[in-house]
Amino acid sequence: MKEREDWRMLVDQLKKLFKNEPQKPMLYHRKHTLISPYTQQNQPGIMLVGVISDLSLDWGRGLQGAKEGPASIRRILPHTHAQTKLPFYDAGDIEQTNNDHSFAAVSQRQHQLLLRSLRDGHFPVVLGGGHEISIASYQALSDFSVEAMPTFIESEPLPVLVSPRVGVINFDAHFELRPSLSLRAGSAFHAAWCYSKEQQRSFDFLGLGICDHANSQAMFKLAEDLGCQWLLDNQMTTRNKKHVQAQLDSFIDSVDCIQLSVDLDVFSSSIAPGANMTRMHGVSLSMVEWAIKHIMASGKVKIVDIAELNPEYDYDNQTAKLATKLIQTIVHFV
Repeated sequence: MKEREDWRMLVDQLKKLFKNEPQKPMLYHRKHTLISPYTQQNQPGIMLVGVISDLSLDWGRGLQGAKEGPASIRRILPHTHAQTKLPFYDAGDIEQTNNDHSFAAVSQRQHQLLLRSLRDGHFPVVLGGGHEISIASYQALSDFSVEAMPTFIESEPLPVLVSPRVGVINFDAHFELRPSLSLRAGSAFHAAWCYSKEQQRSFDFLGLGICDHANSQAMFKLAEDLGCQWLLDNQMTTRNKKHVQAQLDSFIDSVDCIQLSVDLDVFSSSIAPGANMTRMHGVSLSMVEWAIKHIMASGKVKIVDIAELNPEYDYDNQTAKLATKLIQTIVHFV
């Protein structure tokens, strides 16, 4: 009898030991980025648009494959933690067709799409592709700012309409100011400068992470003549953060809205192997993230470009993951 009772006690103890405990509720739910097709939705959101281009080859500056960059970023982005409550929309890709005689036709369609999205209250993030994607982004923001933020200066006999100041902040090893009669690699922001002069508008440019070895002395002189500002890659350091912040604050205060452009070759090839330029040195990710957060906190950034991702040389999608990390950092402030 006693053995039977001991056996029952042992069974009861074993039942308690292996009893299924109710699952504790999770403290949070990790929400991935849900991306919907863009169909001119009424609710403002983050609008992705890819531009299929690869003009980086023209000057031997890059390796073929940057036109596949948008697809590479799209594969990674849905699996990242969403940093905004705004919806994500995907407007697809804009690419050159058989009926297009040059990239200008692609740029024109990009300009029209971005201008419409800005009017609808969206925040466009343009995925490249070569840095020529930035031309239409600048043009769209420049045109939109005139519509949305007209400024009048008191004058006799009537007030004078003055165009808002559109500032370009470009994270890049290069100035992208190469003069050219036709669209070439390295000429994106010279084309933007030409557009601003045609429209009789100001051109304000700040380059961050400029590499002195990747730009000729003539290019530095041209940037100076065009009234551009810049910080070299060796100035973009944590030790020099106060000076960087002062330069950023001065530039941000001088403009009304901002085009934020990130060329992934601003990083070293050790963390961005898929960028279109092989570099041993570059600006650290922590410094770029800090600067982006500071710029975005101003509330003046209206459009963003991510350029020069080459998936063919991007080991383990390292650069695509870096690009999506920057995108999530940016949209957190929208």
